[in-house]
Amino acid sequence: MSETPNLVPLAEIESARAQLPPQIVRTPLLVSEDLGAAAGAPCWFKPENLQITGSYKARATFTMLNRLPPEFKAKGAAISSSGNFASAWAYMGRLLGIPTAVVMQQKTSPLKVEKTRRYGAEVILCANDFDARWRTLFALEPERGIRAINTFEYPDVVAGHGTIGLEIADDMADVDTVLVPVSSGGLIAGVATAVKERCPRAKVIGVQPAGANSVYLSLQRGEVTRIEQVDTICDALIAMHPGHLMFAHIHKYVDDMVVVTDDEVKAAIRWLVEHAKLVVEAGGAVGAAALLTGKVRPQGKTVCLLSGGNILPATLAEYVLAG
Repeated sequence: MSETPNLVPLAEIESARAQLPPQIVRTPLLVSEDLGAAAGAPCWFKPENLQITGSYKARATFTMLNRLPPEFKAKGAAISSSGNFASAWAYMGRLLGIPTAVVMQQKTSPLKVEKTRRYGAEVILCANDFDARWRTLFALEPERGIRAINTFEYPDVVAGHGTIGLEIADDMADVDTVLVPVSSGGLIAGVATAVKERCPRAKVIGVQPAGANSVYLSLQRGEVTRIEQVDTICDALIAMHPGHLMFAHIHKYVDDMVVVTDDEVKAAIRWLVEHAKLVVEAGGAVGAAALLTGKVRPQGKTVCLLSGGNILPATLAEYVLAG
């Protein structure tokens, strides 16, 4: 790798955690004997699907907005998101009194668009094109004078998401394996940094859908790799390439990446409802899918991060009844 970005240090993640508001849920580790039996190792869930706004994104969005310079706290800030980042961004903007806007593709889940608007952000819809998101976003800063943030390369994203890793390390200092869903890489960048700095012997494994496997390919090739198209039900995991900052963290701290199919994810969603009584969206269930299919055979104490639960009831019912 050339021109490696400066990594976000553990101290920044610890500082972010100290600043989190009481609205952020300190999610527990939930033991699952059934998953442990299927995986062949003792397993726990880290249920960020129970987080405020229904996903882990609340942590980073608070950190990003709380650390904005005063002039942008007054004028506002914008991001691009496929859904979970958007609703969390809106919620935390409302909490902090900061105007927010979100660029979303027209095909974004109606549930996620509605939640974002309900929490108070302006939703700006763009064409169903990954690159159109960025063009629309970066036009907002010169047009409106608000801060346009590329979440793929923003250090506070790593710091905020890394607070999950700190909680895992605090609750299970002898953790052996941690599974993390992966899209652009921000979540696993933060979690892996915190876990590996606190628990160096632990292995951190990322999981992507087979139809959106840019980080899987990037780690294989040792450089940021862009895929040509995305084809997956995991609408929270649709990045066509990882961020360079995120990949620098992944390159240093992540031990392995695996991919799962959409059918395996659907089966995992069904399994989580039946065996864990947890509602988890497709992107949040990829780690469970990797364990249930044996694509990851963990050694020792294993934590499976469930990153979100924002799934339409009709979609959930379809997947459950399909079994």
